[in-house]
Amino acid sequence: MLERVRYRDLARGIDVHAFTDGYAYDDYGRVHLLSVAGRDSNVKAVTTALVSGFEVEVISGEWLALRKDYAEQYRVLSARLPSGLVHQLVLSHGFFERDGLPRRLVYAEDEDGIARLVYETVRGSYAVPLIPEWSDWLCERMRREDMLRQLSGTRTVVEISADEERLDELISAGVMNGEIRF
Repeated sequence: MLERVRYRDLARGIDVHAFTDGYAYDDYGRVHLLSVAGRDSNVKAVTTALVSGFEVEVISGEWLALRKDYAEQYRVLSARLPSGLVHQLVLSHGFFERDGLPRRLVYAEDEDGIARLVYETVRGSYAVPLIPEWSDWLCERMRREDMLRQLSGTRTVVEISADEERLDELISAGVMNGEIRF
């Protein structure tokens, strides 16, 4: 379902609209994923305003203000659609950065695939003992230990905040307590 997304600055006489088919944001309204489509100038105005630090609004049943996370950098991916409209995807660097950062953002097609995606991300990013049968256990334990949280919005994005030492301790405790087995 498409929703309207708007940037406006009444002092400058700016009020532009485009459409969004998806977004993800944290508890403070800081956006980490925003998909915007529409006329070229409107889309670019909305995405440029957002990454420049201005608030944008999603207009649906409820009013939602999205803002830049000043601790983040963003990438804006752009494509021209066959209709001539422009589609831009604003993504925080948590989706791309891997080396040396304990925080990762992972996009899931739906909530049913989160455990598998978390398992694959941890297995590919950390040197910890892990087998596929532990996927559900790992996901649940990481949530309980505040190493995993799901962002709000219309797209399923999870934030993994873990380091190798904490993950190793978590898995070791699970094996020793008999919660998981080889």
